[in-house]
Amino acid sequence: MSLPCVEVADAPATEAFLANPKDVSLVQPALDILKKSPGIIKVYYGLQTEERKHGYVFNGEYIWEKLQDHRNLQAEPEIYPELGKQCSRFFTQRSEMVHINPTADPFKAIGSPATEVASISLKAGQSKEVLEQQVGLLAATVNGLPEHWGAISAVWGPTVERDDTFGLIIGWTSVDAHWNTVKTVPELIQLLKEIREIADISLIHAELTEY
Repeated sequence: MSLPCVEVADAPATEAFLANPKDVSLVQPALDILKKSPGIIKVYYGLQTEERKHGYVFNGEYIWEKLQDHRNLQAEPEIYPELGKQCSRFFTQRSEMVHINPTADPFKAIGSPATEVASISLKAGQSKEVLEQQVGLLAATVNGLPEHWGAISAVWGPTVERDDTFGLIIGWTSVDAHWNTVKTVPELIQLLKEIREIADISLIHAELTEY
């Protein structure tokens, strides 16, 4: 089986969703539409931990068999507008979406207690090939850590929307485990230093629930 495409949808959350992000009735109408869509594999939803006003839906954070399956849904003249209407139960505005084509199975990372999603964008004049090597090495280093550091699984891959940007998804036992690890493990400290010299890194954590 080929690797899936991970869609990350992000938008400010409604007051109702902020008050009770575990209330399945808020997400059920929209996610039922998604679950019936051809090519959908898994759907996760939850709130960002840093700024809980942002809600996330992961298809795959949604997982599709391939990107074209999502584009086919977007072309549906009746179903897609209805999906947008139902998403207003938990999103206050149209979501921003990014698609990541992971180089390894993403399910373990996305299903972790805390999911880190990082966007790593190449700075002007720098080598994309070098950045690609470094991001791959970063994921491999995280995956090679002893269990006590709390890293469950790391996957990475190019983003569809931006040719100069890679997505990194890491599952952790907790958000604190992530910050403790990257501030303590010498190999990661050095790798992140080198990556920041040629790229900008932005990241969030989300606590996701599989639907």
